Amino acid sequence: MPTTGYPRWTSGQGGAQSGLAALLFLCLCLTGSAAAHDKAHHAKQIVSETEGVRYDVPKPGSYRLPIIKPAADDTVLTEAGVEKHLFDLAGDRITLLSFIYTRCSDEKGCPLAVTVFYQIEDAMMADPVLGRRLKMISLSFDPAHDTPEVMAAYANDHTTPRPGRLAQWEFATTAGPAQLQPLLDDYGQYVVRELDETGKQTDTFSHVLKVFLIDRKHRIRNIYSVSFLYPELVLADIRTLLLEEAAAQASQ
Repeated sequence: MPTTGYPRWTSGQGGAQSGLAALLFLCLCLTGSAAAHDKAHHAKQIVSETEGVRYDVPKPGSYRLPIIKPAADDTVLTEAGVEKHLFDLAGDRITLLSFIYTRCSDEKGCPLAVTVFYQIEDAMMADPVLGRRLKMISLSFDPAHDTPEVMAAYANDHTTPRPGRLAQWEFATTAGPAQLQPLLDDYGQYVVRELDETGKQTDTFSHVLKVFLIDRKHRIRNIYSVSFLYPELVLADIRTLLLEEAAAQASQ
């Protein structure tokens, strides 16, 4: 058995007293150490409610995000109905892109992505640097229903009105399938309209929730699914990209 280094009970004169004192000292040390460890790591860990897995949130800049592939660009419609390219909508910012549809009722689907974006927006409002450098886009894959007017109403219903929201987070759609499908194909976003028992199309879609982290050079640096879509993890990745940019500028 491995040696633990714990104090052992001894026999002989004074053994019981010294052993008890050593044990009490050990308990105090372990209690203090555990308390210090919990305090130091409490804010750095999250637990998956569905899987019961504990995640360590890495320190920003302590790792590097790989370049997965170039991000795709195409025309979209803003809440105001203005046609823009996706990259123009993102501007010169790091971008979080999620594909959603407004009639989604799966709590682990589109509503989860909107909730996480809202939490990240809170961080952006509290951190001016983050607020200036990050853009969030929720793009519908149901353009037949999710018109610009519907997206604007959805934004108002699912966010708290506050100054600066539209500058940081936009809800967009497309003019139709011809504009939408190339984006879905390029991003690998699986979407299929579900059918009822008669074979008639319903208002719901079968889809895989994905959120894409895109750097300012329009490269995908991470793709989050339900199991890893936590604001703490996403924010750590965003700040890692910001540190990467700062280091690149400093070396020029």
